[in-house]
Amino acid sequence: MAFKLKGLLKLVAPTVGTAIGGPMGGMAAKAVAQVLNCPPEPEAIEEALENAPPEKLEQVKQVDKDFALKMKQLDIDLYAREVDDRKNARKAFARDLTPKMFCILALVLYGVYVMTVTIMPHDQNDETIISLVLGQLSGILGTCAAFFYGGKGRDG
Repeated sequence: MAFKLKGLLKLVAPTVGTAIGGPMGGMAAKAVAQVLNCPPEPEAIEEALENAPPEKLEQVKQVDKDFALKMKQLDIDLYAREVDDRKNARKAFARDLTPKMFCILALVLYGVYVMTVTIMPHDQNDETIISLVLGQLSGILGTCAAFFYGGKGRDG
């Protein structure tokens, strides 16, 4: 639920969306909830955002600008915190073989599954399942690549 909220907020208010889920998330949620006249709970904010008229969305954008200014005044770089978090995760697992083995296993399963689906005959009803499994395995491989090689343009 909070993941969807973060995605919605990043579209309308990128700074607030970045703060959600972090140490400044409560403050960000309260500011947005106040504008949307709803409780500062993820489900309520999510519903209010989805049903908000354009003028309310403009007010949320203004909250985002005010929040960014406040973070700058407090000398808090939310994007740097997010990047540092990813870098720390990579450092923490640098010597651990679990993520590497998981990603290798996912790659092998993906290859075997693609070969099996290509070689074996299937009927029309199987295509939904095939697409579902391929989508899931592709998502896992994308996550593995993002973990090891960086998923965003700002981290290194």
